[in-house]
Amino acid sequence: MEYFSRLIALLLLLALSPVIFFITLFCIIFQGFPILFVQKRIGFNYEVFNIYKFRTMVINSGQIITSHQDNRITLLGRVLRKLKIDEIPQLINIIKGEMRFIGPRPEVPDFFDEFEFNFLMEIKPGLSDYSSILFRNESRILKKIGGENPYSILLPIKIELAKYYARNKRFLLDLKLVVVTLISIVLPNLSWRILTIIFEDEYLPKTKNFLNEYHF
Repeated sequence: MEYFSRLIALLLLLALSPVIFFITLFCIIFQGFPILFVQKRIGFNYEVFNIYKFRTMVINSGQIITSHQDNRITLLGRVLRKLKIDEIPQLINIIKGEMRFIGPRPEVPDFFDEFEFNFLMEIKPGLSDYSSILFRNESRILKKIGGENPYSILLPIKIELAKYYARNKRFLLDLKLVVVTLISIVLPNLSWRILTIIFEDEYLPKTKNFLNEYHF
């Protein structure tokens, strides 16, 4: 499956090359260089790797977490983020064997805790997972949470979902999450409902309490 995923990622990268060309052109015209945003993330076996995205923010924009309507995000960046097109370069990470299509989103070293992220000893991080679908508009959710450090409230939920995935990982589950991820791009509310229905039969206390308290 590992080599199959890498082959699929390579074929997708080639198939999307016309799209990548035009995005690159728009980035140069409207934002200038650099085109890619490169950031350190924690991967499988706690190894640090560089994750790739199309740059969506002004250069040297400071803090890691983005807020809702963050003025550091460029006009083009808002479009790329909304359509999740900024994630396309992560196909390179999959080809390199650093990521999978489905798996917990890789975290930055600043928020990494070896004990809490022990699931990374079993699985590689991925392009999409439960939390990236549920919290598709993360900046808006963080604004709703409020306070000085809203991410400290959201992070334990992401960890619980990652551990749930690690316990239940199988091909059929990955296939379902691929389908729900594609749905989330055009119908985010529908994808959210699909996952919350799944969670009704699962024991995920932190996630259920969070979804009940911060219903969005």
